[in-house]
Parts: sequence; structure tokens; C-alpha cells
Amino acid sequence: MSSYIDINQISKTFKDKEILTNVTFSLKKGEILSVVGASGSGKSTFLRILAGLESATTGKMIIDGKDISSIKPQNRPIGMVFQQPLLFPHMNVLENVMYGLEMKGKSKGENKQKAKDYIERVGLGGVMHHYPSELSGGQEQRVSLIRSLILKPKLLLLDEPFSSLDLKRRKELRQWMRTMLKEEETTVLFVTHDRDEAYEMGDLIGVLNEGSFLQIGPPEEIYYRPRSPFVASFMSDGLVLQQQQFIHASHLSVSSTDQHLPFPNWKGTVLQKLFVAGTNIYEIWVEELNQKLNLPLEMNTSNETIWLFGMKENIQTFQKEE
Repeated sequence: MSSYIDINQISKTFKDKEILTNVTFSLKKGEILSVVGASGSGKSTFLRILAGLESATTGKMIIDGKDISSIKPQNRPIGMVFQQPLLFPHMNVLENVMYGLEMKGKSKGENKQKAKDYIERVGLGGVMHHYPSELSGGQEQRVSLIRSLILKPKLLLLDEPFSSLDLKRRKELRQWMRTMLKEEETTVLFVTHDRDEAYEMGDLIGVLNEGSFLQIGPPEEIYYRPRSPFVASFMSDGLVLQQQQFIHASHLSVSSTDQHLPFPNWKGTVLQKLFVAGTNIYEIWVEELNQKLNLPLEMNTSNETIWLFGMKENIQTFQKEE
């Protein structure tokens, strides 16, 4: 399948500071790319450039074979859902969902029926005539999403859409949203700073740091085979070693002594026990590497000294992305 979205060498310079540097990738129709990075990595600037709210210094954006780089924001085949739902407070759910269709000038009866179908489909038929102030946060965000999806955008930008919700609602909504996006075959850029959210939503993960993608690939590749120390520490679990090497947590074993260990090993101190999703996870401090590591272990006390070890063949050397 040929690419549907082509982002070529997008750069952004502001007052002699480079915000984005040669951002390049392609997506097939219906793929979801989770863009993850720390604050200040360039995520928001990149979204604004795609949406046409900011101009790139250099580069091109091709959607379905058409260069949209110089097209005005209102004419781009792009939808966007923000951190806040941004619904019109004086309009009920039905009117909010119909709004974009009305702007396109189609018949009111056709628009109304289409909006009702979408609202029923996402389980909001009972609040169709309610106003935003009468909805929960999760309901508001569902309305915001279908208000964009009903316009059939060729690219949908999701800017941390769950950040204002509590943990339970976030998990429920992202599972629902991914299912909905796949049913619609919508091509998506999903921006988040949450590692778990990125893995759950994305077909691909793009790790953005200081304006450049350090790695783009399937979730399994990013997690098990990070290509740089930053990607390893930000998106994976394991130990970043000297000489640009990494050993994943799944390849580490534990011993109560370092005597006669025939493998590379590192001394660790158990700091505390965490209880995560029904599993005992121990936080371990490895002083030699100045790193913390979380591992599932069978032990009962904190401040206990252990040795972590792994076979040499399981130690990876970081590779730069070509």
C-alpha cells in the first residue's frame, strides 16, 4: 500500500532558534502515529504547522497526493481535537455535531440525520439535546471527536485529548477512540506525553526530542529495540550502559550475591515496593549507572542489596536511524 501522508523535511526556525529539524515520515491510510516527547520537544509546533496555524520555514506536506503546504487552514482536509473539547456552550450535542456539516452548506435534513446517526453510534443518544454544561468530561470529548470525524478528514490531529480526564476515564476513552478511528479508517497523528497511552493508541510510535524524530517504528520495536539512550530511557525499561549500550529489563536476572557470576552484572539497591496493576514491582537504584529501574521481583524487604545480571548477547548497541 502506497503512502497517504508524506511529511518531507519540515523545519521551523524562530528568532534563530530551530524548533523543528527536517521532520520526515510517511503514513498509510488508516494508520495511527503516536507522537510522544517531553515538554518543549516541538510537538505542539508541529501540529500547528500541519493544521496551517503556523507556517514551516522549509518542507512540504503531501496528503493523498496533494501538496497542502500553502493551503489556508480552513481549506485543509484536516480535523483537530484539542486537550479541551471546545464545544459551543450555547448549542446542544446535536447542534454541535451538525455545525461543521452546516458550514459546508448541505441540506439541513440530511445533516441532522447524519449527526443523529453518529451520536447514536457512540452511545450518546440519551443526551443528544443536552448542552455541554450538562455532560461529563468523557461525554464532551466524544462529542468533540465525532464533530471532527463526521467531516471525514483525510488527517485527524489529536492534541493530548485525554489530559483533562481522570485515569479511569482516560483508559476507557482511549480504547473506545481507537476502535472508532479504526472503524472510520481515519489517518491520525495522536500527540501525548504519556508512554502507555502512546503504545495503546499507535500503530506506529514517533519519539520526538528537541525538534527531531529520534525513532519511528512499531510499538514492539520502540520498546524492545530503542535506537538511542533517550528513546531507551523515555520509552523502554532497562539499563542504559556505557559505550552506547542497552540491556532490556526482560533480559535481566537477579542474584542475592555477585560471587562467581559469569555474566555482566550491576549492583542494585531495592528502594521501595510498588503495587502496579495487581503486580508487586520493586524500584531499584543502580548507583554505578545513576539510574532507577522497576522490576517485578519476589522479595519482602526494602533497602536490600541485589545484583542484576544478563548475558552479553542480550546487550544491544544503539544504532542511529538511517
